[in-house]
Amino acid sequence: RERGMPFAAHGRTEGNIDYPFHDFDNDAYAFDAVEMLAGRGRRRIVSLQPPSHLTYYKHFRTGFERGLSRFSLQETPLTSVSTDSPLPEIRKGLLTMLRSGPPPDGIIACSGSSAIPIMAALRDCNLTLGREIDVVAKQPADFLNWINPQIIAMSEDFSQAGRELARAVLARIDNAGSKPLQSISKPDWSMAQEAMARENS
Repeated sequence: RERGMPFAAHGRTEGNIDYPFHDFDNDAYAFDAVEMLAGRGRRRIVSLQPPSHLTYYKHFRTGFERGLSRFSLQETPLTSVSTDSPLPEIRKGLLTMLRSGPPPDGIIACSGSSAIPIMAALRDCNLTLGREIDVVAKQPADFLNWINPQIIAMSEDFSQAGRELARAVLARIDNAGSKPLQSISKPDWSMAQEAMARENS
């Protein structure tokens, strides 16, 4: 920005945002995920969330806490690992948490890759997905239900993000003084809802 170079950011910072960006609504994702778990009768929810220094951690926490309050659910804290932790550490952190007290009956993951060690930890604890526990995960492509059709998977459309970022940069190139294009994509739960409908039919 200081050098006058056209750009667009994937994500937002805090405060006054006066540059082009595209972001995903992690606040809405977290709230919707809690609502889905509440609808399946889950009461004790754990979230595998982003590192706390990232802006989208704050967006996620806002939606997550709002959901817990709205549906009168309880959080089972998980602070030893984040979505940026190595996968073996995520599995170890989940195992420690699952074995240290009453296990949660719902888990929300902020990334598709982190759902893999979550599934491994549940298997090690003999917890059956869709029976004793449910998992909601965000994924960049439709692959999690290949692993287990019981995962409640929501796909974040990276192709849309790329299109929006390109559109924002081109608009900046065409008119450097124009109002910056800013967009936020909402979670699309259609595939998860279709999977749950097939399960219940």
